[in-house]
Amino acid sequence: MECPSCGYEFLAGQDICEQCNVDLTHVSIPEPKRGRLHELILEDPLSQLNAPRPITLRTTDSVARAVELMRKHRFGSVLVLGPGEGLLGIFTERDLCRKLGEGREPLDWVPLKDVMTPDPQTLREDDTIAHALHCMAVGGYRHIPIVRDGTPVGFVSIRGILTYIAKNAL
Repeated sequence: MECPSCGYEFLAGQDICEQCNVDLTHVSIPEPKRGRLHELILEDPLSQLNAPRPITLRTTDSVARAVELMRKHRFGSVLVLGPGEGLLGIFTERDLCRKLGEGREPLDWVPLKDVMTPDPQTLREDDTIAHALHCMAVGGYRHIPIVRDGTPVGFVSIRGILTYIAKNAL
């Protein structure tokens, strides 16, 4: 915003202009513009992201196998399934860094069940992008599985959301 007296740029909510000391309490703060980006984030469901099919592995699969598939597909996570195809956990790049430090056996010998994040938060295809961003921010996540009737059908990543916004917001 600009000071009406001297044109100096100030932050909304300042009471006095730092340049000319004019009273700014009477200057009204403009309403934010609500455009296409606002609509994308608040209204579009996750189904609009065309989320990729997840890589799925079993609890007994090795961390080495998970890392191999994550590299091959350029994904930051794999979903870990139980005997009935239900989601039991998620294994991410962050799990790799935090849980597999010095003193552990080779990655070929470590099963995913030992290092995965169990019972991850999930989203549905009809949840909004805003809801996904909120969950990611509050939980500190970068990947969240998308489920339909309890079965994983995709995953949302911060990279996927940013790519969608970049392609559609302009």
